[in-house]
This record gives sequence, C-alpha cells and structure tokens, in this order.
Amino acid sequence: MKTIARTPLVSLLTFALITGCGGEPVSEEPGAEIGAVVVTQWNDATELFLEYPHIVAGEQTGNWAIHLSDMSDFKPITSGTLTVRFERGGATARTFTIDDVARDGIFLLDPIVEQPGTYTVVLDLESPQVNSSHTLPEVTVFPSMAEAPLAEEEEDGGIGFLKEQQWKIDFAVDPAEIDSVRSRFSAPAEVVAPDGGMVRVDAPVAGMASAVANRSAPSIGQRVQTGQTLAVLAPDASEVGFAELRARVERLGRETDRAERLFAAGAIPERRLEEALHNLEVAQAQLDALGASSAGDGYQLTLTAPISGVVAERSLVPGSRVGAGEHLFTVVDPSTAWLKVHVPAGLLGSMSRTAPATFVLEGEEEARATTSLVAVGTMLDPATRTAPAIYRIAGGMQGMALGHLARAFVPTEAMETGVVVPASAIVDDNGTPVAYVQLGGETFEQRILTLGPSDGRHTLVRTGIDPGDMVVTTGAYQVRLASMSGGEFAGGHAH
Repeated sequence: MKTIARTPLVSLLTFALITGCGGEPVSEEPGAEIGAVVVTQWNDATELFLEYPHIVAGEQTGNWAIHLSDMSDFKPITSGTLTVRFERGGATARTFTIDDVARDGIFLLDPIVEQPGTYTVVLDLESPQVNSSHTLPEVTVFPSMAEAPLAEEEEDGGIGFLKEQQWKIDFAVDPAEIDSVRSRFSAPAEVVAPDGGMVRVDAPVAGMASAVANRSAPSIGQRVQTGQTLAVLAPDASEVGFAELRARVERLGRETDRAERLFAAGAIPERRLEEALHNLEVAQAQLDALGASSAGDGYQLTLTAPISGVVAERSLVPGSRVGAGEHLFTVVDPSTAWLKVHVPAGLLGSMSRTAPATFVLEGEEEARATTSLVAVGTMLDPATRTAPAIYRIAGGMQGMALGHLARAFVPTEAMETGVVVPASAIVDDNGTPVAYVQLGGETFEQRILTLGPSDGRHTLVRTGIDPGDMVVTTGAYQVRLASMSGGEFAGGHAH
C-alpha cells in the first residue's frame, strides 16, 4: 500500500503562530478556519483520497470527504458500506458506519471523538464492486479548538484534476518500476499472408458462369470451408479437353466397377483389376488438376475452395463468360498472418534472432505483438537497401487486413535496465516527451523526460521519473489539457 499524506494548510510555522512563542496555545482569530489534512493511498483494490479537517475532542469539525475508486478501472465506488474505526492502544475507541455513498465515489463522515490523542484509523469497505481496507497510522485528536492548526492560504501545488473529472474518462495510474527493456530500432513493415495462407482460384478453362448455378457463390468477407463450391462453369465448345476427360472418367469408372465384379467371380486375374483402377486414378487426377468435380449432372466444371478461410477477393459475375486463366477468387486464412519488416542493411547484424518484434498499425496507437521470427532474407532490395524479416503475428489477422502498413519495433541483442513506464504514459508536448505523476488524489505534476529504448509498449525513462512514482498511464492527454487551462478545466467541488 502506498500512502501520500499532507497537511496542505498547516506547517511548522503555522504551528508556531497558533501556539505562540512560549509554546502555549493562543485563541483563534475571529473567523479563522481550522486546517485540514489530505491523504492519498493506493492498494491492490482501491484508491483512497481523503480530505478531513483536524479533529477536536468532543466536537464536530466538519465532514470527512472520503473518495474511493476501484483500482480495476479507476471508476468510483457507487455503493457499499464503509466502517471507520478509531483505534488506540490495541483497542477500538470509536466505530462509525456509513451505510452508503453520499454520491458516486464519496462517503461523508463528521466524527465525534471524545478523548484527545493520537489514533490509528482503519477504513473498511464492503461493496459489490470490491472489498478493501485502508489504514491511517496517525490521526491526531486535539484537546481544543485553540490547539488545532488553522488554515492558511494554500500555495500552488501542481496541476488540479478532480476526481469527478477522472471518473468520467478512461483513466489509470500505475507505479513506475525498475525493469529491463531490450533496445530496438523501428522499421517500416506490412501485414502479409504466410505461405499457404492465401490462395488464388483461377478459371482453368474458358466458359460461362451460369447465373442460376452461381447464385450461391460466396461473397467477399464470407467464410468458406475446404472443398466448398466457389463457382460452376460450363466450358465453351472449344474446351473439348475437359469434356473428353469427364467422359473418360465416367467410362473408366464403369469399367472399374465391372472389373471388380468379374474379379470377385474369379473371371479375370487381379492384374486386370489393378490396370482398371490405375487408369481411373490417372484420369481422375487429370480432371482434378482442372479443378473439376466428378459429381453432379452434365459436364459442368465445379471450382472448390482449396483451403478454409475468408473470401478476400471475388471477380466472378454470375451470368458472365470467363476466360481461361481469369482470376475468380482469393481465399485467405485469417487465423494466421505474418509481419514483413523491411530491415535496413546496416541494422541486420544487430537484430535479435530470438526475441519477437512489436508493431503499430497505421491509424492505431497501441502496439501489437508477434510470437516469433520466421526468417530473415539474405538478399537486399537494390532500391531500398533493405532485407525482409518475417515475424508471426500473435492472434492472426484479427482487426487487420493483408497489405496493412505498420511501424515495427525490431529487438536487438542489447538490454538496458532502469525505470520503465507504459508507452501510453508519454505525451508529446510540442516536441518534448513528458509524463504526468499523481502527487495526490487530485494533484498532478508534469515531468520532462529523457527516454531510453522502447518496445512500443514499454519505454525506459532515463530521467524525469523515479521508481514508485504514480504515473498516469491512461488519460494523460486530459491531464495535459488541465495543466494548460489552469483551475478552470477542473472547476470546483463541494462535499
């Protein structure tokens, strides 16, 4: 659990002013307000942001504004029971139960504690969203109003961005950690089909694509299975080769059936049956080479899908004539895809042959993963002076298409260790990389960064962020807007 606690309106100077030079308490000035304490804590379940006025024994000094956010999505706790226990000397002195939120994310409490002293305060949340516990190790209950610190005008403490603003957007913070990032270089890339993952279906002969027979031909984007009919052609009269092959297969099929019966009756030797079967196999292979099916009526040519996948291209128009060799369909298997990276000649030697690359598709910001390196080309393109490196893409072609351009981040053998943050935390501020660190629940600070290597998902930060700093990883741009607009962006809120 990480805690940030501060008394924004109280300092040692303040304490000296209210107690006097001799250390004895002095009376409050007319109209003076009591000071407040602000605490921010993070644990695995919730973030606590608490503002409470100093407590005076036997008095109600004002509401505790207890903000609780669910760490799984950084949205407000919207229902539940909060139990607040004041403990001292191992025993519970007072217990307060808040039955539900005053409004989303905020529990209100104005506690009365009779005895002055230093307490440990435990806040236990039971909610349908999450159960959680936070502990405030030192909460002081002052003997009298005269001894409680007074409020002072607070100095500028950073960028203000209220919980009400955070809860309305996609928002997250994460602690900066020490980790290792493999040095990488970027290179242009494209999504391509793996070997055997894309097939073209062309017309083996000229003929007519009957409108009736091709009414159910699959369209672009439609899934097909291996062997499923794609198109039916009626070959032209000039395509006698197909008709002759079809007739020959049918004739040899009948002869084979007769030979099997005669062999079973002992009328012919086994050699005659083997010859009949062989002749049928040869003729059928010749027919299959044209993409024809021996099933169905007449002498139509049935073209089938060579692989299971999705129809990526279709030029077949039912009712039209097609020429021999004309392209009719392209079928792509979307379960697998490759990333073809164009690696500059000077960087080929530094590539890691074991670590996978990451890449960002055009129009996207989030990096995607590959699983492994398939191969590296051994011949340079004379125009671009690059060689191809092929990586398998994790998850296949989900959310992308063949020919999609990308920026690849290719790993090298060099590793660097330091403070690492998600790449989403880094914002370009007029050419300067910056990130935003949460100092407290509603207070942030901009940090100018010196960056190290990045894999597209995580970036090493050489200067600007320390280990454990709570870095805004989602919503950094909105915090930047708040910094540019001053206090007007966040506005005010009352509890």
